[in-house]
Amino acid sequence: MSETENQYDLVQRILHWLIALAILAMIAIGLYMVQLPKEWELPPGQESVRAFWFLLHKSLGISVAVLIVLRIAWRLSHKAPQLPSYIPSWQQRLSGGVHGLLYVLMVAMPFTGYLQSMYSKYDTKLWGIVLPRLAEADPDMREYFSEIHEILAFTLIAILVIHIGAAVKHRLSGNTINQRMSLFSRK
Repeated sequence: MSETENQYDLVQRILHWLIALAILAMIAIGLYMVQLPKEWELPPGQESVRAFWFLLHKSLGISVAVLIVLRIAWRLSHKAPQLPSYIPSWQQRLSGGVHGLLYVLMVAMPFTGYLQSMYSKYDTKLWGIVLPRLAEADPDMREYFSEIHEILAFTLIAILVIHIGAAVKHRLSGNTINQRMSLFSRK
């Protein structure tokens, strides 16, 4: 099987890299924003920039969720290329499990983030547009979904380390499996 026959189609490759970059940005913003002081923790007269980062995180999260839905829909209607025969069967099974878990986490993260936001006393905004409130503010429910969102975030980070580590391992071993998702290969 040639390299181009073993490659994902261009739409899947573009969505892969858009979502990958957005998720890495979301992780960085998420880890940064929760460390920022809250308004009441600051001396009088100082303004918190925390709200800016939370609003950016939420808007990116909702936008990424749309891309993820598009990716899943596209993936369901476009078959993935087979893994090369030189990849051992145990690695093929592990790869399938890691990718499956990535998809589950990519759906669960924005869902729990949205529920966390929905139960907050603050409006949920998408790039400045206030979204309809689907639930009344409830501090207990907000905390519940915050905890789930945080657990999922660290699980996602761990799975991404495995995913990226596997890509680096394959790259260093000199095989061409990384070309499957390369934007710079021709189909």
